[in-house]
Amino acid sequence: MKYDLSTIGSALVDFTFSIDKAYEANLAKYEIPKGSMTLIDREDQETLINELIAMNISLDKACGGSGTNTTVAASLFGADCHMSCIVSDDDHGKFYIEDLLSNKVSHSNPPVSSNLSSGRCLVMVSPDAERTMCTNLGINSELSMNEINKEAIKRSDYLFLEGYLVASPKGIEVCRKALEIAKEHEIKVSISFSDPNIINAFRKDIQSLLEIQCDLIFCNEEEALAYAETDSVNNAFELLKETSPNFLITQGSSGCVGFDGKNQIDIPGHKVEAIDSNGAGDMFAGAVLYCLSQGQSLEDGAKFGCYAASKVVSHVGPRLSKEEYKKIKVNYF
Repeated sequence: MKYDLSTIGSALVDFTFSIDKAYEANLAKYEIPKGSMTLIDREDQETLINELIAMNISLDKACGGSGTNTTVAASLFGADCHMSCIVSDDDHGKFYIEDLLSNKVSHSNPPVSSNLSSGRCLVMVSPDAERTMCTNLGINSELSMNEINKEAIKRSDYLFLEGYLVASPKGIEVCRKALEIAKEHEIKVSISFSDPNIINAFRKDIQSLLEIQCDLIFCNEEEALAYAETDSVNNAFELLKETSPNFLITQGSSGCVGFDGKNQIDIPGHKVEAIDSNGAGDMFAGAVLYCLSQGQSLEDGAKFGCYAASKVVSHVGPRLSKEEYKKIKVNYF
């Protein structure tokens, strides 16, 4: 089968809680920076989840992972997608695989028997709609080329790599080998920067991937500044022009800026009442990649991406219902 998009990313089940300002201030006790992603061990994550449940804060459980959310969005908009990942043979792993299938995303990875559990991400949404994530990778730390469908990469228009993968030695190795396959078969490659903490901690690893091949970078403004080690968006813009022929920098409600290899892209945002910013960047990337799969320009894709992202921030959680994706597409086009 021919695919528009082949993705490699972490398979996670999101546990989302809407927290108040009092609990938000409490995050400092756990040395968890607000608005970022922090890797956490299973026991500490369990402690936090139980603490939040004991406070009678409602829990929303859904399949996630940045690459997964991007791929599901692209799929529900109409792209043919494949996901390479790893999950354990536990309830969360089965829940994740069923979710991929229900969203018409192909995969080649049945759950595996392991002492490690499937990955989970604790998402805490503050009153200002900012999301703070505490991720336990679980079996995702064991992702290897054994789980990567090489033929799916070769038969895709784009390979999409989730930046969070560089947080583990095996993950960065998978990215390198997948990039080499893509380069050998002239497959375009898109990479997300994922999180400023990832950029700060693994800048050299990310740079090494970009040097192999990168046709399109997705990042938000904070990630772009972290990568360029600057406080100037203009400086970050110029550095990214030297790094990849195409890139898009999202700027929340202000829209996005980018470059399509020839011209600068400036897309205004959509003013909405934001409830939860979790998943906005993933939705944006999925919408852009869908548009590229239909032969549209990067600028047109960015316009649709900003529109789609404005819809997901109006809800709790990184995803919408299947009907909502259809509605977004119909109303926009």
